[in-house]
Amino acid sequence: MTPSSTPNITADTRSTQSNTDHRRRHCKIIGTLGPASSSEEVLRELIEAGLNLVRLNFSHGDHSTHLKNIELVRRLAKETGKTVGILQDLQGPKIRCGKLIGDKMAISIGASYKLVFGHEQTDKQIIPVDYKYLVQDVKVGQRVMMDDGLLLFKITATSEQEIEVIAEEDGVLKNRKGVNFPDSVLSLPALTEKDSKDLLFGISQRVDFVALSFVQRPADIEQVKTMIQALGANIPVIAKIEKISAIESIDKIALISDALMVARGDLGVEANVEKVPGFQTRIIEAASKYAKPVIIATQMLESMIQNPRATLAEVADVANGVLDGADCLMLSGEVAAGKYPVECVRKMASIIEEVESWTLKDSENNQSRKGDRFIQWPEHEAIAKAACDAADSVDAKAIVCLSLTGNIAHTIAQWRPSVPIIAISPRPDVIQRLSIVWGVYGILNPLFYKTDDLLQGIPELIKELKIVDSGEIIVITAGIPLNKMCATNMVKINRIP
Repeated sequence: MTPSSTPNITADTRSTQSNTDHRRRHCKIIGTLGPASSSEEVLRELIEAGLNLVRLNFSHGDHSTHLKNIELVRRLAKETGKTVGILQDLQGPKIRCGKLIGDKMAISIGASYKLVFGHEQTDKQIIPVDYKYLVQDVKVGQRVMMDDGLLLFKITATSEQEIEVIAEEDGVLKNRKGVNFPDSVLSLPALTEKDSKDLLFGISQRVDFVALSFVQRPADIEQVKTMIQALGANIPVIAKIEKISAIESIDKIALISDALMVARGDLGVEANVEKVPGFQTRIIEAASKYAKPVIIATQMLESMIQNPRATLAEVADVANGVLDGADCLMLSGEVAAGKYPVECVRKMASIIEEVESWTLKDSENNQSRKGDRFIQWPEHEAIAKAACDAADSVDAKAIVCLSLTGNIAHTIAQWRPSVPIIAISPRPDVIQRLSIVWGVYGILNPLFYKTDDLLQGIPELIKELKIVDSGEIIVITAGIPLNKMCATNMVKINRIP
């Protein structure tokens, strides 16, 4: 390869991946945009600090606000040379109580109340609830929780028009507070009218991921995927696991979803909070079983909404998320509305890097996500494992995947290699969607099909991007000949000149 050939290969990568500081970190960081983080100055700092994906919470804001944020994210990603994925989080079918007389009502332990479909209270013993089919979905003895679990009731009787409950705690109920039915499987639609409109908007703006809230059953994911496909798109769907019914069907949901999210906030409301760590483990195991990325969300650095430093318990929580094998950790209010959004991302990145600095040294521990569940490996699994074994054996500094679809990079990531996985693809959508996958960083290269040029130029490309230095070794996987769009069929060891 002549020096003059290198710029032709790398020119299109410099504009998208010029800064490699965060490629050493494997677990990714998601941050929610909000009033504290949607200015150009702060968002730029967040990206530079290590933010990998931006979450747009469609429970808040209108389409014009989200459009402005999408355009800003894409412009700043290009200017900073980073790949930043965009995750659209749909509100989902949230049940709320109606408008109350005097805007609030006292709840007395032992007192009886009636839940009736409606939007406005007319009797102080009746609590209006905005879910029309509630009566047919619940049973005597089941629990009802309101205001994020602060108020607890038990169902004592049902009729054709109303549900009778008894309060098990004192408290105050205010207008439009959330109502949860942790013991019930509700016949709510997977997509509300608002969700459908928001999804149409997200598809039109080519978001990289769609997260579906309050998933109860596999059919909920199927409905969203069908709508996306009918509109000519192919956007990955993330199932937010925040209902007990979803836990009970977690394997089937994991199988059909593109990723899972451990939505610990509503899980803590739906069940006793003591059960949430066990649920988290179960969700991560299901994600691993079906080779799907998994996100851990809610209250990871909650105290940093108000304080500049995290508590020891929060540091341990983030560290345990890394140890549990999460692909991504998510910051919500900390970044959206907190006083220290940039500091939160920096702190999370620092914790992840510290944990990975000692956990990734143990190659046996790295590969625990897969285990030996296959007696005879499928070809793509065998190549992925071979690439990881080769990287470990020769002390390689990176695994470089030439991939049209990104699938081989995704499979290699499941083996948890100790080195970064660099995926080179000609498809921008593939590069963006790999932003959610553990340890994988994408490089867009339109010369993908020029086999000889690309293969010969990879060592110089990786060195120019400061991923490796001269004399170090990389492992390359590819499907050759590239111009025939073959599945990955080669593992090659290369020393950097």
